[in-house]
Amino acid sequence: MQTIQLKKFGTVLVSRPAGLEAFNAIRPSLDLNSPVEIDFDNVLTITPSWLDEFLTQLTKYLGDKVILRSTQNASVLASLPVLSESRDDLVAKVIKNSSLLPQK
Repeated sequence: MQTIQLKKFGTVLVSRPAGLEAFNAIRPSLDLNSPVEIDFDNVLTITPSWLDEFLTQLTKYLGDKVILRSTQNASVLASLPVLSESRDDLVAKVIKNSSLLPQK
């Protein structure tokens, strides 16, 4: 399994263009045959737009092989429900399959 440590892209992750830039930077190192886990450790804040763009590109590239690592990061935990409720696609499925959404 591959791990993408988002801290590589900074501790404050904001804007769609920055999310796309982060994906484009990591894409050449990704193995299409291996699942990838997203590690949120040491990220101070992340916006829904950055996360949406990054996850959209990543799931287009890897399909359902994307796994979100457990985190206590408040901005991640606030962004994920927004994305999962506003989408009906593979990104929403990846988020819903994680254990990061609040239980209803």
